[in-house]
Amino acid sequence: EPKWYMRLLIHRWHSFLRMQKRVAPQLESVVTVSNASAKDIATDFGVSPEAISVMHLGVDTEMFRPLPAIAREPFRLMTTASADAPLKGLVHLLKAVAALRPDYPDIRLTLVGRPKPDGDTQRIINSLGLANCIDFCKGISHEEMVEKYARATVAVVPSIYEGFGLPAVEAMACGVPLLSTSGGALAEVVDDAALVVSPGDSDALARNIRRLFDDESLRAEYATRGLK
Repeated sequence: EPKWYMRLLIHRWHSFLRMQKRVAPQLESVVTVSNASAKDIATDFGVSPEAISVMHLGVDTEMFRPLPAIAREPFRLMTTASADAPLKGLVHLLKAVAALRPDYPDIRLTLVGRPKPDGDTQRIINSLGLANCIDFCKGISHEEMVEKYARATVAVVPSIYEGFGLPAVEAMACGVPLLSTSGGALAEVVDDAALVVSPGDSDALARNIRRLFDDESLRAEYATRGLK
């Protein structure tokens, strides 16, 4: 890491992890949000599997719901990501959007998150020529987020790793066809209610976005599966 302040942050973070590894095996009970997280906690922190309980996260389906009165915008993608966090996999989605743009000149991405003006993600957006087809929003209300889901043709969760992946559940609750990676707990969370690809594979993201863009019945099938 070339930046001194990031080196300091990394050092502090890994010091914290060393402390956790000493403390965690002494805990009599750990509650976590997915079986994938439970496995990782047992493996990486030495916690006995018998001490770990899984309680999946939930979503308020009275708030996150379909809004049939709002028309979906053709070729509109939506993703929720901490834009500068590499584990969120946003760069792979950006590469997929760039690959699709010649065939879908009207493609647009709603990004719930905002990259640092001088950060790596913004530089990638600029280098791919995507600045004018991404709509950034941050700090929006739940109702505003639901309205944005209602306008999306496809929701995408491109993460490399998730301990759970709440945006996937929120998208499904809003009746949006979902494309997700299998990173971390995501395969467990979405089950068969999303098209699932390997994490870090921008080509696979592009192929499956194309499938959903081109096949209305496939979109309807996955929207129904997600709601179920």
